[in-house]
Amino acid sequence: MYIAMHCINANNSELDEICKFYGIHYDNMYKSCVISTDHQHHDFVVSMLEEDYKNFYRQVLTALAAEGGQVMEITKGKVFRCRKNEIRHGENQKCEIKRL
Repeated sequence: MYIAMHCINANNSELDEICKFYGIHYDNMYKSCVISTDHQHHDFVVSMLEEDYKNFYRQVLTALAAEGGQVMEITKGKVFRCRKNEIRHGENQKCEIKRL
């Protein structure tokens, strides 16, 4: 399974990324969703409240279970592309994801 998303890098430039999707988890300390991918030197981080993460988690489950292609796309929300174990924080996001 792959994930497509629009990312903001360290220079605040917006990039389009397609990566192998490994999973997500919530970081309580930084109030962020961390998206794990095949990129060995980067994490993808989305600032969000825990209740928004729970909603995003359900959307990811639905997208993974849906029939269709092998790509999920984050269609709403800002994703930060960070070095491994680095966290960037911005406004809380209410992301949407769908399977293509």
